[in-house]
Amino acid sequence: MAQKKKFYAVRCGHKPGVYRTWEECKTQVDGYSNADYKGFSTLKDAEDYLGGGVRKLKPPSAEQVSGRNRAATSMALPGVGQQRASLKRVVIYTDGACTGNPGPGGYGVVLIHGEQRKELFAGFRLTTNNRMEILGCIAGLKGLKEPCEVTIYSDSRYVVNTMTKSWALRWRKHDWKRKDGNGEWKDALNSDLWAQMLDLCDRHWVSFKWVRGHSGNEGNERCDQLARAAAASGRLGIDAAYENPPQKRDSVFGTMTWLQSIER
Repeated sequence: MAQKKKFYAVRCGHKPGVYRTWEECKTQVDGYSNADYKGFSTLKDAEDYLGGGVRKLKPPSAEQVSGRNRAATSMALPGVGQQRASLKRVVIYTDGACTGNPGPGGYGVVLIHGEQRKELFAGFRLTTNNRMEILGCIAGLKGLKEPCEVTIYSDSRYVVNTMTKSWALRWRKHDWKRKDGNGEWKDALNSDLWAQMLDLCDRHWVSFKWVRGHSGNEGNERCDQLARAAAASGRLGIDAAYENPPQKRDSVFGTMTWLQSIER
């Protein structure tokens, strides 16, 4: 006889969390596009699902089993499945904001593990929206005190596509160069942050999920509030890598030139 569902975990809905009745759960998922929820007979199972869940995965390809490739996939390496199963499952919502782009900016982060919740935010006097989107993910991962299985929800397709489509891995492989539409090699923007992101993803099991911004998702909406408040605050830090980009030797003339690519 099947056990009666006593707990309902809403991982993606109007207000993510664990609910004790179907009526409460239904309220959070009705009318929400791509809602993610499930019923459980125990509170622990519901919390585990809320924190990321264990999905059925396709066998990893030869490229995906590389330790450097964990950033773009949530698949486990062969032989360490038991180790992964013992990791805490954490959900991270992130968002970035910037006035002027470039201009004053900030990021907001919400970390969720079971019933535990933590918020992070910071503002900078001169930066870009994309840098704040990336830095929000970095801040969230740095906020974890031990290796975890992490699901990051971001409304930035730039962030999600760069990680899930292995763009950052390719840029790093080519010494942070990328090909433009004409097939010419150009400097990859924000390489200082992508390098940090990849290093952090080597420490954790991370999957990136895109969520539509300003669509009523509580986690995303709260991060947006935090990011905007941080950008408008009077305590703004310095995005040193953006304000003072590193010097690079010109390969043709052998002279030192400043990198002055402005992100739009």
